Amino acid sequence: MEILNSLIANLQTPMFLAFLLGIFATLIKSDLKFPDGMYTGLTIYLLFAIGLKGGVKLNSTSIEEFYKPAIVALMLCISIPIIVYFLLTKIGKYDKANSAALAAHYGSVSAVTFSEALAFLESLHIPYEGYMPSMLAIMEIPAIIVALFLLKTNSSQEKENLSWKKVTHELFTGKGTLLLIGGLIIGILSGKKGHEQFAPLFEVPFRGMLILFLLEVGIVTGRRLSDLKQA
Repeated sequence: MEILNSLIANLQTPMFLAFLLGIFATLIKSDLKFPDGMYTGLTIYLLFAIGLKGGVKLNSTSIEEFYKPAIVALMLCISIPIIVYFLLTKIGKYDKANSAALAAHYGSVSAVTFSEALAFLESLHIPYEGYMPSMLAIMEIPAIIVALFLLKTNSSQEKENLSWKKVTHELFTGKGTLLLIGGLIIGILSGKKGHEQFAPLFEVPFRGMLILFLLEVGIVTGRRLSDLKQA
């Protein structure tokens, strides 16, 4: 019963309802659309905000409290893509490239899902460890590397095409990684004093920005619903 109540409460959050509104707007062929670049701007805001807030929390967290969850998070994002890859190739009979792509997605972390989870917990006044955003940063890259490694070692074609130097550069200099890790470092170094300076922009408006982001995600999802018929 408690799980059902939690599910109903989650479906009633403004974030999820905004997502449904985006899908509905597409289905009725509304002219609702976001200005060019706004989606990218919202993505940058959310990732940077998560990193900053996580860094501040991590600033006051002891290593003893942090290292065990970090090890578990790392083990999960390494083991999940391995399991998914072999399930898809051996049982699902998927080709190796698609298996690796799906394995990377399942093993990595969705910043939007993470943001929605935090907002949901906060709406129910359920406390959670302040270092959780750092777990997001830790789990962002390893699953992708593992999936690429599986593809490279199991595909004769990809052994020649895949450049580890190029892949590593793209992973560590990509927008998501740079904003999350950069935000974490800034938050750690600036601490509570820094938090007081950025809180008005990155703390209070966070949920509002998340609602706008999920509205756009709903619009994009609505446009892609027809792809289900081809899958």
